[in-house]
Formats: sequence, structure tokens, C-alpha cells
Amino acid sequence: MGGRLPGAAFWRIIKKKETRGLRLSFRMAMTTSTHRTIRELSQIGRYAVGVKWSDGHESIYPLENLRRHCPCQACGGAMEKPLADEPHRLAQLARLGDTSVFLSWIDGHETIYTNEQLRTICRCAYCAGEPERPITGD
Repeated sequence: MGGRLPGAAFWRIIKKKETRGLRLSFRMAMTTSTHRTIRELSQIGRYAVGVKWSDGHESIYPLENLRRHCPCQACGGAMEKPLADEPHRLAQLARLGDTSVFLSWIDGHETIYTNEQLRTICRCAYCAGEPERPITGD
């Protein structure tokens, strides 16, 4: 499920949906961030995505959280309503270069997270401000 890039139909949709404001905000996120890259990206079972970052940090993102925080214009990054089982299952997971991750959901919805957006929603003990309660022995 990991290395395949999205097809031509995906890029036509993105081009059609792309607006000047979105390009500007993406460019600003890239220039104002400390450039963190993803060393490894993998689906963990049927319910989560794992990320190993270039700085040694490791994150586990439940699929439901990734769908709830989807930054696209339709979702707005804060989905409050309950999700059925189907919408938070992945059809495809891929890295888009060193800067972002593409997720295609079973229901046809598509999401692109920049690395910084992903790192911002990490809820590990360290990122949540509770480093004394790590899940792992680190």
C-alpha cells in the first residue's frame, strides 16, 4: 500500500481544486517550518498510519483522527460528526516527495497532509506535553 503515487486523474482533480490561496498557504508552510522529512511511512494494521521522522521522532496516527483532521476545503480540518466505519479506511497511502503524504479513502475522498500538518496533529506523549508517560520505552 505504500510506494505508489497517485494517478493522472488525481492530479487533474487537484489542479481543478487548486486556488491561489491554497498555493500560498502551502508555500508559506514550507518556508516557515523546520524542514522535517519522513524517513518511513507505513500502514499499521487496518486502523493507523505510522511515521518515522528524520529527527528520530515516531508518530502513530489513528485513521479516524487523520480523517477528522483532513485539511481539505470540504472538511476544513475539524470534522465533528460521527464517522461510519467505511470513511476512515484507506485505499491508498503514499509519500509525495519529501514534503507531504497522500491518503485515498475507501469512500473516494482524498487527503494531502504536509509534513508539518502531520507533525502538528501528533498526539504522542511527548507532543501532548506528557513526556513522562511514553508509550514506548524512550
